[in-house]
Amino acid sequence: MQVITFAAAREAGLEETGGVIAEGFPMTSCYVHRFPAQITVSVILAVYTSGGSEYEPRRFVVAKSPDGQRVGSLESVWHWPDKPGSPFKFRVFAHRLPLEVPMSGVYSIGLYEDVDAEPEAAFPLPILKLNPLTGVPTS
Repeated sequence: MQVITFAAAREAGLEETGGVIAEGFPMTSCYVHRFPAQITVSVILAVYTSGGSEYEPRRFVVAKSPDGQRVGSLESVWHWPDKPGSPFKFRVFAHRLPLEVPMSGVYSIGLYEDVDAEPEAAFPLPILKLNPLTGVPTS
């Protein structure tokens, strides 16, 4: 299986006819009013593979804090039948990933075949605190 896209968005959803509707994609940072915080991030995952393979894929989306602690995860499992007449099959998801955010810093969100392995794909997501008086991020 090949990953086409794996990144966060401010908002994302699936279209009825296929594909994704996204706002704020890719999400380059996130701001909260206080720490610790509970937030939910939309994660877009688009993949493809050759027909005749990967009928029951399973992947994990895992978020880690700046100090490497797991702060959120979800499991994605799907039935993926071949598409008659096509040598490839495609799939896109718009997942909602809940996170427990203890501190400011750069978080990592990764796509894993096994949660204890190296990620197949990953992206950084800086999460910062906003100053309530100025609306400017603080460190």
